[in-house]
Amino acid sequence: MEAFFLLPFATHAQKHDNFWLWGYNNTSTNPNVGGVTMNFYNSSPNIYPEKKKVNFGFYCGICSDSSGRLTFYSNGISIRDTTHNIMLNGDTINPGLFWEQYKNSSYPNGPFCFALPSPEKNNQYFFFHMAADITNTAITSPFYYSIIDMDGNNGKGHVTQKNHILLPHNNDYIDPVAVKHGNGRDWWVITGEVQKPILYTFLLDPDGVHGPFTTIMPYQFSGTDYQSVNDISPDGSKYVRAAGRLGLYIYDFDRCNGSFNNLKAIPFADQNFLCFATVFAPDSKHLYLSSFQTVMGIDVSAPDIIASLDTLAYFDGKASPQPPLVTGFFNPNLGPDGKIYYATTNGTLSMHVIHNPDLPGQAADVEQHGLALPKYNSGTMCQFPNYRLGEWEGSPCDTINGQKPGDGFVKSDWYPPAVSNPKGYTLLPPLFKGGESSGKAPERMPNMAEMAIMQMEAERKQAAEKEAEQKH
Repeated sequence: MEAFFLLPFATHAQKHDNFWLWGYNNTSTNPNVGGVTMNFYNSSPNIYPEKKKVNFGFYCGICSDSSGRLTFYSNGISIRDTTHNIMLNGDTINPGLFWEQYKNSSYPNGPFCFALPSPEKNNQYFFFHMAADITNTAITSPFYYSIIDMDGNNGKGHVTQKNHILLPHNNDYIDPVAVKHGNGRDWWVITGEVQKPILYTFLLDPDGVHGPFTTIMPYQFSGTDYQSVNDISPDGSKYVRAAGRLGLYIYDFDRCNGSFNNLKAIPFADQNFLCFATVFAPDSKHLYLSSFQTVMGIDVSAPDIIASLDTLAYFDGKASPQPPLVTGFFNPNLGPDGKIYYATTNGTLSMHVIHNPDLPGQAADVEQHGLALPKYNSGTMCQFPNYRLGEWEGSPCDTINGQKPGDGFVKSDWYPPAVSNPKGYTLLPPLFKGGESSGKAPERMPNMAEMAIMQMEAERKQAAEKEAEQKH
């Protein structure tokens, strides 16, 4: 029998996701423009304006220490310490053409970065970060990690290694996620390639980062893939890769050996639904799918996953504070308080909230504009792994605490093979039966890097126009 040790929202330690940041530097005279900080020290989030020296776009990486105190953050251009200055050797992460072009703004990509505490050394963190590159289009590439020693520079932090390449240039990679190893100490990092049936896994243990370990997916939808926001369940047992308008891949994930098993492929029947993002509820059963216009839920533990589909919210069309700043559903994240928060599709003064995501249907309580913000948020929503996940109790790899394997377990290898090629999968009936299909391929949606570039260029244009008006 499998047993999972999970403290989803415990009040002690492992509060590396306690601080969320967004907003702009404080050079603007617009009272709605500036930096914002939110923390989860209390039962409800505490939000307040705070002067910062950087702009946040979609790219966002933040880390607090285990007690919840802010340690460092990044907008993809540099790594900043708690004084909001560039950390020692923290300049020029994600180097290249896009860094040069946007070094005075925010890095043009999605929230494809996160920090993991070192399994070997206290106050050391591995910061995993995806860059952007250009081929025929903007792509997410390469995949880096940097190492941060928070004991360095008198406690302000020191980037001791920077821009170490994990996956090379010229391939377009999917949104990375991370999950605690079954031993409760080490970490798995998962990514893959857009438009290819490939997953890459890395292992972070006391000896450093190992991999990539490659998994060839046994099934792939036909059509044009999309770089959606993927997720892994809080208990680490389910990995979801979303493929835009094509469908979902749902795997069982083994936290001991890093393997992907029992693939369930769920195609979409409605060409008009673009699954932009996925996010799990704390119970690891309810999975939320969102486009810019809708939020839907399915129960991945249900005997009939397809029948569990429920549409929970349609975007109400409102703007914040006024048109054209409409507030569609953008990047989501599960907060330490057990609620799911959605950034919006423009720089606006609100976020959407799912208050009770463990509950089915309308009981989940999707509240549009449910969180008022003191300053504009330009689509920023950091992605955090579940730092509170513990060891997989009784599993073959639950060895650090001296516990023995439980009944029904087979001893697993510590490392996965260099290449895995699992064969079995289940193709489920399509979601959105009776959905619209014109017979024509839908227009290509810009990917996250392209959307970030378009938004930053629009902001530059607006700033230039305002400056020109003031001169006259």
